Amino acid sequence: MNRFILPLLILLWSLLYTGWWNCNRKPFCIGEPIAAAAFSHLAISSSFIAPVKIADSVKVVTPEEQIMFIPLDVYFDLNQLVIKKTDEVETFITTAKKYFKKYPNKKLLITGHTDSDGSDTLNQRLSESRAKQTESLLLVEGFEASQLTSEGKGEKEPIALNDTPAGKAKNRRSTVRLQE
Repeated sequence: MNRFILPLLILLWSLLYTGWWNCNRKPFCIGEPIAAAAFSHLAISSSFIAPVKIADSVKVVTPEEQIMFIPLDVYFDLNQLVIKKTDEVETFITTAKKYFKKYPNKKLLITGHTDSDGSDTLNQRLSESRAKQTESLLLVEGFEASQLTSEGKGEKEPIALNDTPAGKAKNRRSTVRLQE
């Protein structure tokens, strides 16, 4: 029993001493702001320090911007150009209309994709057609042609493996994203 008391006392003493040392050496232990505590021992004139405005550096992201900054995937059936309209697509279109009223100089990039079935040439043309079909949908919904850019990537950028029907279905898509 006595052989455990001495190491325990040494451990407790070291913890107490460390806490006392740190709080006496670092003023923020007593609640002072860190920036003020770090420079409290220096005699610096406030005319040499530029004021920092934290509010200017923090950008508040609105709910519509959260939707706009996440790319939207629009899906298609096998060898088809008919868009599967979902609630997500409708929400994106509604939000994008509001966003483009505020920021008319922004643009959307529409990228068409395919699964790995078929030749590279056929898939490239199909991906371009899917991008154009998505662009046409957005034009019908009231977007300006100058706000839309489309391209096709064929089967080059899959988001899922093409070895299952579910993976192939995820790769038959057009991705709509805000162009920066």
